[in-house]
Amino acid sequence: MRMTVDREVTLRMARAAQLRIAPDEVDHMMDSINDILDFCSLVGELDCSGTPDFAWKMKRLPARRSDTALDWQNRDEFKSAAPAIDGDFFKVPKINAEE
Repeated sequence: MRMTVDREVTLRMARAAQLRIAPDEVDHMMDSINDILDFCSLVGELDCSGTPDFAWKMKRLPARRSDTALDWQNRDEFKSAAPAIDGDFFKVPKINAEE
């Protein structure tokens, strides 16, 4: 079964992903999404019978380090290079704000 998206679904996806799309870019994005869905459909048609399931076979666990708090020696150097700070914190722009 072939899946496709239309302009309305493309715009809803863009809003959910907080992407700004110019009106003249919607059709290109819609075509790109449909190309991806077509490719996924082709992959789903592959005959994988006889292919063994993937299993992660680790001989041993990765080396662990102790979880110890360390003093940050270069804190003031990093803070002086930051575009904006608030006390001991870096200030970053909000990305989930409605505009």
